[in-house]
Amino acid sequence: MSANEKKKLFLGVWTLANGVTWLGIAGAVAAVWMAVQGNQRLAMLLLIVSGICDLFDGRVARMFDRTETEQKFGIQIDSFADTVSFVIFPAVFLLTLTQAPWALAVAILFVLAGITRLCWFDITTDGGANDFRGVPVTYMALVLPILWVVNQAVTLPAAPVFVAAAMLIMAFLFVLNVRVPKPTGVWYAIFSVLAVAAGLALLLT
Repeated sequence: MSANEKKKLFLGVWTLANGVTWLGIAGAVAAVWMAVQGNQRLAMLLLIVSGICDLFDGRVARMFDRTETEQKFGIQIDSFADTVSFVIFPAVFLLTLTQAPWALAVAILFVLAGITRLCWFDITTDGGANDFRGVPVTYMALVLPILWVVNQAVTLPAAPVFVAAAMLIMAFLFVLNVRVPKPTGVWYAIFSVLAVAAGLALLLT
């Protein structure tokens, strides 16, 4: 530990990029609270906010020169943010829709698959420079809100089953050893547009 780190009043790395990540975590925690309160629509909107934060925190970080410690901290906090936002929240969301024992089993499987995916990401290069191995958990930031928009539009009475089926599919894709292209360039704009569209649809349905 360097002398500068010993003199710091607070632990951690306080940068703009990490601030964006913290905002995403705060949004996810608020989304959990909204889901527990029965406000699924606002919970989905907050999940989208978390997804947007995750999409851009890395780009913000790369705008600045970073020390090795700052880079390592950024990787760690990003994985923990993904765990809260895109692994724990969907599991809690499902359990707010139904108290059926099968829902608990689905939530557990989903969390195990999501955490496995994130841990594998942290200890490997996670594919080549232009791709991931397995579907990133962050895709839940679009999958779940879009799924909920469809559910509300067609007024399906079996919403818990609908959500659980999607979560099982995504859990399988999290740990499936396939190449998934990393979003670059125009894909950031496409994902942003999809997020805004999903948010507007949530507000209008």
